[in-house]
Amino acid sequence: MVKGIISRSPDFKFFGIRTGFAFMFVAGLSLSMALQGQDPVEFKPGGKVEARIFTGFITTFADGESHSKFDLGRAYLGYSYNFTRTLSGRIVYDVADPAVGKLKFTGMLKFGYLRYKTDKWTISGGMIPLPEYDYTDKMWGYRYVFKPSHDEYGFGVSADLGLSVSYKIAPWLLADAILVNGEGFKLTESDSTLKTGLGITVIPVRNVSLHGYYDRMGKDGTSQQSADFMVTYENKGLVFSAVYHYLANTGLIVGRDLRALSFNGTVPVNAKTKLFGRYDFVSSVRVGIEDEAWNLNKDGQLFVAGIEFVLAPGVNLAPNYQGWIPADGDMPFISRFCISLDLKI
Repeated sequence: MVKGIISRSPDFKFFGIRTGFAFMFVAGLSLSMALQGQDPVEFKPGGKVEARIFTGFITTFADGESHSKFDLGRAYLGYSYNFTRTLSGRIVYDVADPAVGKLKFTGMLKFGYLRYKTDKWTISGGMIPLPEYDYTDKMWGYRYVFKPSHDEYGFGVSADLGLSVSYKIAPWLLADAILVNGEGFKLTESDSTLKTGLGITVIPVRNVSLHGYYDRMGKDGTSQQSADFMVTYENKGLVFSAVYHYLANTGLIVGRDLRALSFNGTVPVNAKTKLFGRYDFVSSVRVGIEDEAWNLNKDGQLFVAGIEFVLAPGVNLAPNYQGWIPADGDMPFISRFCISLDLKI
């Protein structure tokens, strides 16, 4: 039923998004210039260097064998600059394992964008962080331990080339929209197919937030569409969230649908110690007359549990356990014991 509803969504619903982006961007910049002329407090432009490193020690057990290693998962190097009170720029270089070939590390541009921000408006253009990824990443909170479900299972990417607009309609209501290439930050646009997306965040009662998201990109009569829905409870460091992901026609291939459920929580012990846990369930469907689900080798269940210690501002250490139960019965259960370190400068 969900697949049917999504696949019949007409293109004209998104025509207004594309034409509205230009209007909102120009209006926002005009407002910024007007406010700057009225600001009685002197502003001094300035910037700062930023760096972040994910590293640690991992021991993996699978099929009666074990393997241990020190691992440098990722390093970010960047610089941000405030041109005015509302206008800023940021560039970040990402060094990580490409997961293909013999190279252990390769570097690429992760972010490179100009941003206009006021109390209500946030408008970003360039290689931008996508609002949907930022939201799920924030609610999970332990990216240096394990990627958020939105990114880990291929429902979306963390950055893309294009434009995003967010508007705070009311203290309890926020809307955002994107118009991007749809290729992610690792690839350039190759087929003139753009992705449009809409997100809504509602805070119906204190400490509870509801977040919904939908995006679409199409080519030659076929469209890839994704939808997320998340419920979150936050109160004095206590966080619990549940999210449902759905992706239809993955890679613009009809019938390749993917679903996931992710639950996670954080319980503070004291000001510098937190307990955290997570459970994911990922499944794909059979296409046509195929005997197995199209993504069977990546379907399964994830368990994560750990404790985080704040050693100093910007330095977090998290001993944790990760377990993966593959949906394919011929694949072994995988256990990992990790000591994860997040260093932020």
